[in-house]
Parts: sequence; C-alpha cells; structure tokens
Amino acid sequence: MKTPPFPASRCRRRCGFSLIELMVSTAVLSMLLIMIFQMLRGMQVTWKKTRQDVGEFKDARLGFEEISRRVSQATLNTYFSYRYDVQTVKGIQLRMGREIIPQSELHFVCGPAEELGITRKNSRQVGQRYSHAIFFQAPFGFCIDEHKTLKNQLQYEKMNGLMNAWGYFIEFNTDELDRPQLLNQLDNAPRPRPRYRLMEFRQPTEYVQVYKLHLRDMDKNASKQKAYEWFTEGLYSVNSDWNTSLTDRDTEGFFRTTRVVSENIIAMILHPRESDEKRESGKDELAPDYHFCSRRFQWGGGGTLASRTRHQLPPVIDVTFVAVDEVSFNALASRDGIKSADDDPQLIDKDLFKRAKDFRKDLRDLEDVLKEKKLEYRVFNTSLRIRESKWTDKEKTTP
Repeated sequence: MKTPPFPASRCRRRCGFSLIELMVSTAVLSMLLIMIFQMLRGMQVTWKKTRQDVGEFKDARLGFEEISRRVSQATLNTYFSYRYDVQTVKGIQLRMGREIIPQSELHFVCGPAEELGITRKNSRQVGQRYSHAIFFQAPFGFCIDEHKTLKNQLQYEKMNGLMNAWGYFIEFNTDELDRPQLLNQLDNAPRPRPRYRLMEFRQPTEYVQVYKLHLRDMDKNASKQKAYEWFTEGLYSVNSDWNTSLTDRDTEGFFRTTRVVSENIIAMILHPRESDEKRESGKDELAPDYHFCSRRFQWGGGGTLASRTRHQLPPVIDVTFVAVDEVSFNALASRDGIKSADDDPQLIDKDLFKRAKDFRKDLRDLEDVLKEKKLEYRVFNTSLRIRESKWTDKEKTTP
C-alpha cells in the first residue's frame, strides 16, 4: 500500500467547502437570481405597457386615418359666372354683367363647434360637443334605399360619384344609442359607458339639404346660422331628434346621420392655412380664429378675409387629435362617478383653441389638466392637402 503524500485529514480539508464559502456562494447566486428576476419583470412590464398602448390607441389611429382620407376629398365644384347689376334704362329694367366671379352651390366650413351651432345638449345620452368640427360635401356615393325589393327604386346603388354632406366633431355621449334595442329594454341592461367620441355625420344622397337652401341666392346680409342650416336643422341633420332617440327606429324613413368613429378622442383641432411655400412667417390670414367658411362673404360683411375665402377650399388643414387611453379614463370615471352624459368631466375648457396663435399654449394647458387627472394621453398630428383646392393669392374685391 502506497503512503499518501499528505495526511488523510489534510486531504479531506482540501477536497471540501467550508461553511463560509457556501454562504458566500449562496448569497452571490441569490443576488444574481434577484437581478435576473427584476430584469425579466421589467421586460414583462414594458412589453405589457407597449401592447396596451398599441391596443388602446389603435382606435384613435384608425379614426385619424379615416378623417384624413375623407376630408381630403372635399369639393365645392366651383365655377365662374357673371355678377349682374339691374339698371333701369328708359323705364326698362336691364341686367348688366359687371364682373366674372366664382360661384358654388356647395359649402365648406370648419371651426370651433360653438361657432357652427351644434353644441346644444340634446338628451341624457348625448351631451356637449367640444373643440372643433368640420362639415363639407364630397362625392362619396353614400345612399340609403328604403325599397331594395322594388327594382324601380334601385336608382342610386351603382352611382358612386353622387354627392354627400359629411362632417366630424367630438361629442361626450353614452353607448346606449349603438346597442340593440332589446338590450336597452332589459331590467338588467348593461350600464351606459359615457365616453368622449369622434362622431361622423353622414347625410345620404337622397336627403342632401344644401341644394334646397339655395345658398347662392341667400341675401348678402344673412346670418351664418341660416347658411349652416343644411347640417344643423331637420331630421337628417346633426341635431336631429333621431340621432338621440332610443324608440323611433321603426319610423318610416328613420336614419341616424351620426355614428361613432373612435372612442376616447377628447379634442380635435383643425387649423386651415396656406401651403408652406406661400405662408408668411408668423402670420396666418386664412383662419386666425380657426373658423374657415367658404360663405363668409355672405354673413361676415366685406373685408379681405371674406373675399379671399369666397367659394375656396383651404389648401392645407393641420389636424390634431388628443386621445386618452381606456384604462385611465375608467379609473377617472370610477373616482368621479361618471355614469351618464350628465356627468361630463369637461376636460376641455371652453376658452381653449379659439386663436391659432395660442395653439401651443392651449395644448400645454390641456396636457396639464390631463396629467392632473392622471389620464394617459397621446397627441396625433398631420397636415392634410385638399385635392380640389384651387387657391390663389390674388385678392378679390367683394361686390
């Protein structure tokens, strides 16, 4: 038997671990596991928040794309005609052409909602309307046919170029109008979900009102409310009782001209302006108060602004959306007891977004309000070019 070079006790000491070594190694391993766990947890939280943000604001992006696509197709179908003066010559009244001016039977208008006559509260389901709105005509070919079984009534279905009146605005309302009628009649019906929503106004071809008002012949001193009646008055208008009714769905000719496009859009700011090449630095003459109207010359008196916008589409519209996420708004609704349109939190102050030069300041003020109420939000911006805008810098004199 060979003799070991070292005593057996010393060999055993060299081949094992002491208690201190085990404790140190365990502590190091625990720290590594904790660091790895925290890293994985952070990655999981980041991934979850990213997915949540993408999901929450997906609806807002879709609405943003929808309004961008629609508004860019606005038209006035402007043509040129004589301005006539009536003079009496030897007892005979003669119409004499004085100048060639642009004419149109259509209308384009955008600006603060209260300036357009659509802000009145209509029902317990439909509350106030905020920030800006836009209304126009475009060849979308949208129609409703009440007699699809009768061949002699199928007169609009394949005419894709027919004219429609269209529009967009922000409204605080509930989802009761969009539910099946049966659900609203149940004793245990789901609770209403009050939200800020981007609404779309659609006036079918069969009921386009702009031609019936004969806006071209409207008196030069008429009120702007009269010029806006094609989208503010009647059963196929924005303020129609049918748009707020829960019971009239079986009425002959019933059609709701407003529908939800996106939820949780609390503000829409529209700024018509000249193109970048022609825009003067620090100055905006088209819509200093955001209000652009192609018929301002009929109700706004004379002046440069009225003559420059006469039957004209703005070359560019800067569109800004402010959207909040569903989770944070749910939390706000729980804290403040928001259960119907009557419980409007009024996130948008009525004095905001009235002057274009104050846009950045107003946006910061709105963001401060949202942060104070612990609402997660996102701001979307784009610049739309109106395809049929035929803008000219040459000033015209109003007759």
